[in-house]
Amino acid sequence: MKKEEILEASRNENKKKDLYEMEIENKAVKIAALALIILATIFYVAEITIKGVTNYGWYAMIALYCTILYGYKAIKIKKTFHFVCTGIWLIVTALCVYSYIVEVIATLTIL
Repeated sequence: MKKEEILEASRNENKKKDLYEMEIENKAVKIAALALIILATIFYVAEITIKGVTNYGWYAMIALYCTILYGYKAIKIKKTFHFVCTGIWLIVTALCVYSYIVEVIATLTIL
């Protein structure tokens, strides 16, 4: 196979994106996820300090995002680290969802 044929096959495989563009997109996703976690933490702490209540819904959404992110990587890359992170985030997601549902049910019984 000639160099040009290999390059063309690689481009077709990567949906006409070069490796640099793919790396930029990957980094953008990581930065967006970190910003999302920071903003959710600010909202979470603000609700605790100002209102005196906790909203586990914020963290349930963030934890679900991280669960899916690491779960996909674990399936595709098959590294132990990603499987461990998936498990941890899955537990955090389940706890946050459970806490949120309990909180909502408690609010309904008060009203």
